[in-house]
Amino acid sequence: MADGCPDIQNMNAKNGSFICGVVEGFYGRPWTSEQRKDLFQKMKKWGMNSYIYAPKDDSKHRANWRDLYTVEEAEHLTSLITAAIENGITFYYALSPGLDITYSNSKEVLTLKRKLEQVSQFGCVAFALLFDDIDPEMSEADKEVFHSFAHAQVSITNEVYHHLNEPKFIVCPTQYCAARAVPNVSNSEYLTTLGSKLVPEIDIMWTGSKVISRVLSLESIEEITEVLKRPPVIWDNLHANDYDQKRVFLGPYQGRSPDLIPKLRGVVTNPNCEFWANFVAIHTLAQWSQCNVDGDRERNESVCADIKLETESDDCNELPSLPLNMYHARRALRNAIVDWLPEFQRNRQAS
Repeated sequence: MADGCPDIQNMNAKNGSFICGVVEGFYGRPWTSEQRKDLFQKMKKWGMNSYIYAPKDDSKHRANWRDLYTVEEAEHLTSLITAAIENGITFYYALSPGLDITYSNSKEVLTLKRKLEQVSQFGCVAFALLFDDIDPEMSEADKEVFHSFAHAQVSITNEVYHHLNEPKFIVCPTQYCAARAVPNVSNSEYLTTLGSKLVPEIDIMWTGSKVISRVLSLESIEEITEVLKRPPVIWDNLHANDYDQKRVFLGPYQGRSPDLIPKLRGVVTNPNCEFWANFVAIHTLAQWSQCNVDGDRERNESVCADIKLETESDDCNELPSLPLNMYHARRALRNAIVDWLPEFQRNRQAS
């Protein structure tokens, strides 16, 4: 282990089990209550444990983050949180105040606290602050108080975390992938400040080398872990399609070796906007999270690989007999499809 690198096993033991689940964090029409409750049931069945409520187009999550929820909206959120709890799912309520917050304004900080306090009254015990996709320049007022943008975010995050009595808490940084790190991951003053100043028990999200990372390498995870002084929670945009909704991604979870699991705090997938298209994406992530051997190492599973395992047939329809703890993307895809097909039959009968 590199000097200054955290003991990841101890960190995970302190913060809780490996986070595995779904973040509803895309741009576009949010999912319905019925869809989310269906998701919670599936996640329970598949052994997942976390859901992050962060739909960009929910105005009170982002654009109008200061506004409290109405009675009707409160009942809606309470029902969702209750459904998550009943299925053993940790419901993280995320707020995105970064578009226009003045970090040095005590009234703004109080407003942020009151908003999260309101949600805590709905039964929520886990929270997230998201500072992604915002202007990295501070206001003139903030420049007079804080040394840097990172110091401003750390200050308000730590204060809110303590105010809420130190719940489960996640932050999405403004520099949330290597491509957005200035000048790079290892030398980013912003990321270094987050790592050194943010309360150690607060988890930090990371999308990988890019906003949408085709591959997550062990070396890159070790690098960001050392900078953040904690293992990251991967916000995985592998199946995201909000940037091009003419496309829907139905393939399995891949490009991430199970060897990464002991090096991570967790993984949450931010999948297709179309809820019903995400069965394979979420199902195969769940399978991946329960494996510890990589059956896909250095293989492209998006097409039939030219180099096959000795036990594979030439037509690529026969899958090898592999240990259950080995993740193989094509086998995971088949498992997901087998579980998915009965839903089509039920829907046909219902109609």
